Amino acid sequence: MNGVRANSRGYPVEDFLQALTAQLDRAQDALALKVTGTERPLTWALKDLSIDLRVFVQIDADSGAVLLQSAGPNEEGASTIHLSLTTITRPMVEENALSFHTDPDPRPVSELGAAVNLDQSHQRKLDWMGVRTVGQLKQLDPTTMQAVMGIPIGRLQAALEAAARPMVLSCEVVRRANGPLLRISGANLSDVGGTEVKLRGEHVEVLESSPRHLLVRPLPQHHDAEGPLEVLVNGARATGYFRMNGAARINKTENGQAEEGA
Repeated sequence: MNGVRANSRGYPVEDFLQALTAQLDRAQDALALKVTGTERPLTWALKDLSIDLRVFVQIDADSGAVLLQSAGPNEEGASTIHLSLTTITRPMVEENALSFHTDPDPRPVSELGAAVNLDQSHQRKLDWMGVRTVGQLKQLDPTTMQAVMGIPIGRLQAALEAAARPMVLSCEVVRRANGPLLRISGANLSDVGGTEVKLRGEHVEVLESSPRHLLVRPLPQHHDAEGPLEVLVNGARATGYFRMNGAARINKTENGQAEEGA
């Protein structure tokens, strides 16, 4: 590999595949318009697609991602990758895809990495196992992970402790006929022991609760106000910021991190 090739840009495999399939999706959309707009009785369909790529294959040292660099004509040292694409149906995708809607904590694992000293190599090992969300991380057994993947049990336990703390991510005003409500979104916002919510230091009624969402009824003095909010779950405290006055909008949390305390 020459110096110019060594310094050229490589593209992750998933970026190449996403770009390719996005173009095929656009071709499918155009085909649908052709059929519905022209009453054409017969047209074509793509069943299989095969591509041979002459590329240089590299591994990114930081992320561990496989990178592809296209080879020039007659350039030595390149590998040939054969890709064969076929068609799948929507039920096939749904049956085999991870449902992020049902994930109890869809935050990326990387959000916990810096706080608990879970470095990039450990996060990469988790990613290779398909563990990309905090909800998936909570299902792991630290002892088994240390034995199989070599991730220190102490770091995984610290990550699991951080993952269990409540966190406020956003707030949204919900307009109702009998007065506005406030929907709080985040992680670990409820437990069997109950949840307490304070707006500007005053307790408010919790109408609905789940690990990811709370629906609370602000007091009359909050209807045209804004300020700090607190969510207390089993002695752990998460903080954020709410805004009720003006149009309904989403407000990011004040510090983005859960805090321990009573």
